[in-house]
Amino acid sequence: MKFNDVPAQEWPDLKPYLDTCLLPVTGLTGFEDPTQVTITLEKLRDALETIELPYKGRVVTYPALHYITGTQIRDQLNTISLHLKRMGFRYIIVLTVHKEAAEWKADETDLFIAVDMDQWTTESEQIKSSISKQVQQLWQRSD
Repeated sequence: MKFNDVPAQEWPDLKPYLDTCLLPVTGLTGFEDPTQVTITLEKLRDALETIELPYKGRVVTYPALHYITGTQIRDQLNTISLHLKRMGFRYIIVLTVHKEAAEWKADETDLFIAVDMDQWTTESEQIKSSISKQVQQLWQRSD
C-alpha cells in the first residue's frame, strides 16, 4: 500500500498491522539522460511490485529517495530508517536497483535488497522468489 493510500483518520488503527515500511532508493546521480532515468524508474517499479502486491496488508511504500551523492548515502539511510522506526514502523526494508549499493546497508535498516536488474529479464522468477523469502525471513526471525 502506498503512503498516500492510508487515510489519516485510520492510521492509528492500522498502525499495528502496517508494521513494515518499504523505502525505495532509485540511486540517480544527475548524470543520467531522460531515457536512462525512465529505464531505472521502470526497473525499480518492477522490483517494488514484488513486495507491494503480495504484502499489501502489511507494507507501506514510502516515497523514493531518488538522488544520491554517494558520500553520505549510508548515513542518510540510517537516519531515515531511524526516523521511520520512531514514527511507529517495526521493520524498514530498503529496496534499490542501483548497482553499487552493497555498501549502503545502514544499521537501522532491517532488510536491504539490491536487485541486479540486468539479470531481471532472464532470472525474474528466481529474483522475485528470493525477495519474497527475504521478507518472510525478516518477519519470522523478529516475530
